[in-house]
Amino acid sequence: MSQLGNNLHGDLREQVQVHLVPVPEGGMTTAATPIDNPDAAYLAATTKIDIAELPPFSVHEAISDGILTVTFSESMTKVGPVPEGWQTWSSPPFSEDPNPFVLISPTNILTLDLSRPVSIFGFELEPSPFGEADFTADFYLGDTLVESVNRVVDGDSGARLFARMDGRIDRVVIFGPSDFAIAQVRYQLDQNNQTAVLVLALLLVLILLLILL
Repeated sequence: MSQLGNNLHGDLREQVQVHLVPVPEGGMTTAATPIDNPDAAYLAATTKIDIAELPPFSVHEAISDGILTVTFSESMTKVGPVPEGWQTWSSPPFSEDPNPFVLISPTNILTLDLSRPVSIFGFELEPSPFGEADFTADFYLGDTLVESVNRVVDGDSGARLFARMDGRIDRVVIFGPSDFAIAQVRYQLDQNNQTAVLVLALLLVLILLLILL
């Protein structure tokens, strides 16, 4: 049974300035391709947007690895590694790492806008209050709801993966009853985007060769 408490330290709660809003009603989709845990196949197929080098307690409107940019509807605060700034997480096989760097959402509803369509996208999530909470991630392509992933997550060392594959998406809406943190944002570009990136890289190489010749 989870103890009473909260993953956010008292002084940090004042900095994050948590505000909660009513959550939308859940939608129905025919597709169902969630990825339950960050297993070896998922890790091998995806690229992580690493936030380790971001300054502690810094606030960010987006994160990027230079290929994909994820823009947040609310500014996120980077803390970690757990338990610095965020007290608990889960351990493998339910999470990638028991002590990740995390991004704290100041609200219970958050939209992630992706700069390119992806075929796989995922992140780990844990609510701020200790105890179980029902969270949903709606995956969209434009205005079309592609799939909803719903999981009950325990804020006391119970972080879980919200991820899906098989079909292009470019936006995710996360909602639940409380504020929360996410970690290990991972993706696989849609095949068309991967080809475009390779072509661009080849063109840059050719341009450099022409300059050097």
